[in-house]
Amino acid sequence: MKIGDFVKDGDAYVGELSGFAVNCFGLRFVPVTDKKGDSAPDFIVTGKEEATANEFEAGAAWRKTSKQGKPYLSVKLDGPALPQPIQCALIRTTAEGGYALVWSRDRKEGDAAAL
Repeated sequence: MKIGDFVKDGDAYVGELSGFAVNCFGLRFVPVTDKKGDSAPDFIVTGKEEATANEFEAGAAWRKTSKQGKPYLSVKLDGPALPQPIQCALIRTTAEGGYALVWSRDRKEGDAAAL
């Protein structure tokens, strides 16, 4: 299920999360410049509160490659509005640089076969 639409903005990805437990505008996947080890995330996911424009951390993402050789980001989102963290994937959907954040209940964490 698609839960967000994103575009590439330099080295970051920018978009919004919708159709899930919460709507979040101004969500950004910001590259980690001082990555500490192989298991550390490649991106920090941040958002902005609509009413106050305060920025908050919403999760992290790791670069992965599917079994079909397609690159994607494995994303873990968490926050007080969610009953538990969710695993999803940011995948490229158009040649013009469109990306979709997708979630599937059947997909196991780290399972690139679903992409």
